[in-house]
Amino acid sequence: MQGSLAGKAAIVTGAARGQGRAIALALAEAGADVAICDVGAAAMPTVGYAMGGALDDVARGIEAHGRKAVAMACDVRDQAQIDAFMAATLEAFGRLDILVNNAGILTGGLPAHELDDAMWTTMIDINLTGAWRMARAAVPVMIAGGEGGRIVNIASVAGHVGTPGYAHYCASKHGLMGLTRAMAGELAGERITVNALCPGLVDTPMVAHATDEVAAARGLTTDEAYELQLTPHLIKEKITAEQSAAAVMYLVSEPARVVTGSALMIDAGWSAV
Repeated sequence: MQGSLAGKAAIVTGAARGQGRAIALALAEAGADVAICDVGAAAMPTVGYAMGGALDDVARGIEAHGRKAVAMACDVRDQAQIDAFMAATLEAFGRLDILVNNAGILTGGLPAHELDDAMWTTMIDINLTGAWRMARAAVPVMIAGGEGGRIVNIASVAGHVGTPGYAHYCASKHGLMGLTRAMAGELAGERITVNALCPGLVDTPMVAHATDEVAAARGLTTDEAYELQLTPHLIKEKITAEQSAAAVMYLVSEPARVVTGSALMIDAGWSAV
């Protein structure tokens, strides 16, 4: 798909590492200018792993493909920060064609009735409300551009199945599926497609931390914990960030202009049984 997005401009949230990084670089390789954001190193009491990453390194990777990059710290829970990021994107690119809502967190280990307000609210505010806030800023820009657009929400197989110990995460991803389908209907007349990508266990720092939590709770090695978490996968292997990025590249492609309101499952068969 090299060059297939020439002249396009994209936003990827949560792009400092993992899936967001791979998606941003894939978009740039295909010819798009890419604006990236991440929350930075701000501490989140309910999240037990380090936030942020090397956002500037990702920007340099975009530029190495000969494309323009915008890189900013942005907490998707804060509309003012989102609006500033959107303004910087438009100043640099003059347009917006693609939005990938990738920013998200993963915590677990407690049943729903033992979650406190902060655990629940932080999860929903980032994974679900953050995607809505970013879309709320992006959609008017896409409509004004008059050329349609693509919105891809990074959901999860947890948007389709229930996973004990992860009720707040499942609720956020189920909600994201509902948002995806409703917005697909609202925006079809503007030639803006809205789809969700639903991975299974992806080999990212976020999932690695969740695996460490499982290992510690059950007295397992990290490898044993990964094997346990792969149990629902029919294909017993972790999904790579690059495989997720390849799926996103299809959803933002010209052939996918008739695909909207869908959930593209890259879950190694998890949801098939």
